[in-house]
Amino acid sequence: MNKNKEPENNSIVSGSSNIRVENISKSFFGTEVLNNINLDFNSGEIHGLVGQNGAGKSTLGKIIGGHYTLSSGNIYLNDKKITKWSSKLALDNGIAMIHQELALVPGMTVYENIFLGIEENKLGVLNKKNYELFNKLDRKIGFNLDPNEKIYNLRIADQQKVEILRALARNAKVIIMDEPTSSLTNDEVKKLHSLMVKLKNSGYLIIYVSHFLDAILEVCDKVSILRDGNLIRSGEIKLENKSSIVEAMLGTKQEVAFPKKRINIDNKNTVLNLKDIKTLNGVNNVNLNIYKGEVVGLLGLVGSGRTEILRSIFGLDKIIDGRIDFFDQKINPSKPEDAIKQGIVMIPEDRRKQGLVFTQNTRSNISITDLKKVSKNQIIKSQKESLLVKELIELLDIKPNQIDGKISFYSGGNQQKVLFAKWIFSSPKLILLDEPTRGIDIGAKRKIYELINNLSKKGVSILLVSSELEEVMGLADRAYLVKNGKTINEIIPNETSIDDVLFELFDAKKELINE
Repeated sequence: MNKNKEPENNSIVSGSSNIRVENISKSFFGTEVLNNINLDFNSGEIHGLVGQNGAGKSTLGKIIGGHYTLSSGNIYLNDKKITKWSSKLALDNGIAMIHQELALVPGMTVYENIFLGIEENKLGVLNKKNYELFNKLDRKIGFNLDPNEKIYNLRIADQQKVEILRALARNAKVIIMDEPTSSLTNDEVKKLHSLMVKLKNSGYLIIYVSHFLDAILEVCDKVSILRDGNLIRSGEIKLENKSSIVEAMLGTKQEVAFPKKRINIDNKNTVLNLKDIKTLNGVNNVNLNIYKGEVVGLLGLVGSGRTEILRSIFGLDKIIDGRIDFFDQKINPSKPEDAIKQGIVMIPEDRRKQGLVFTQNTRSNISITDLKKVSKNQIIKSQKESLLVKELIELLDIKPNQIDGKISFYSGGNQQKVLFAKWIFSSPKLILLDEPTRGIDIGAKRKIYELINNLSKKGVSILLVSSELEEVMGLADRAYLVKNGKTINEIIPNETSIDDVLFELFDAKKELINE
């Protein structure tokens, strides 16, 4: 019977664990992803790991967390050399990892997921003490989760909160967080950072893997910068700034810049027109249009209905009123297949559950959207398939650049590039993009931005949703403001400030702020 030691008073249970990695290297199928890494991680600090996608930062975190084995090198825990290591042994020794791709049981409740495997029970009946610990943890952290809610009903942001509670319920002394803020609102990020500082002050070690450099600079005590599997440098965060970190990550002083927009759309042919669209999932009176080769953004707060608009166009949510015209022809997609046949594709926010098949290789994931293109008499022509897939791998700079690569071992950014390649392979006329740069670092973002711009130049229309307002404003030719499932205004990003957008979305007035 497992026992959970409850936190006392208003502090979180303190712990002490120091980790040293010595000459660590790791290869996947002949491809080296970490090369001779030497680092110290100490109790009572928040230690940031940064680098481009594919730099090896998540791999290093997974090695420490026992999810990957070493190719060579050693790990020391409190100066004791570890000879056997696994995720279970790591957890038994107080090391927990919160993955970027969440690992929860969708059909179970919040409470059941948190205590899965460590439940106290008597004759199969759950002990009341588990509920008391849940309530105590939730009060201290302020997540306000319903313990009886099913995981499949939760937003990704709330599922991440469950993962954090899972780690704390297991009395972890070391918590490895892999891109924990990728789906959180600004307010939720602040709460998470506040919790991380509280844990640090209680003696915990937090290893913080993130591509959000502002977050790293705000909350970390130390930062280690990786590039192409090599440790570039490690030191105190006060010695770094955003520019110095970017330069070390990329090996260049270049920064992310949005591609230059065309002043006028060359062709005013209307590709998509939505008229008074309503669905059962919160879309209510949406009106918008998109021209050929145009990038149109949807700007709104979390829960405003932006993703639901994409889902209605793609046939995922039933339309109960209104009309969709595609190239001046009325369409009524009742399922994704209907939209795909018309040349409409959707790149979803959750690539793991909705975008890619992780048991298949890169080639199979990319070509699956248009097998007719590489087949004759229903027989796949492997040479043609390989050639076309290789072209997309090179175009998107997917690493490793192997057509038969195992994508389950790819970094999050390279998995996202494979997802883009998958739908570009089918030669779409309209791409629905939902959070296209979620979990992607500054270097990979630049590639995605260039790709979006190039697709637009070739006449592909794009409808873009992103929680980063600057991203929508920087990429879109036009944008619609969305609130409570409705389109409330249309703007030209080049002629509108982000402040003006936020004031309108929050129903605020500038003069009130100045009073």
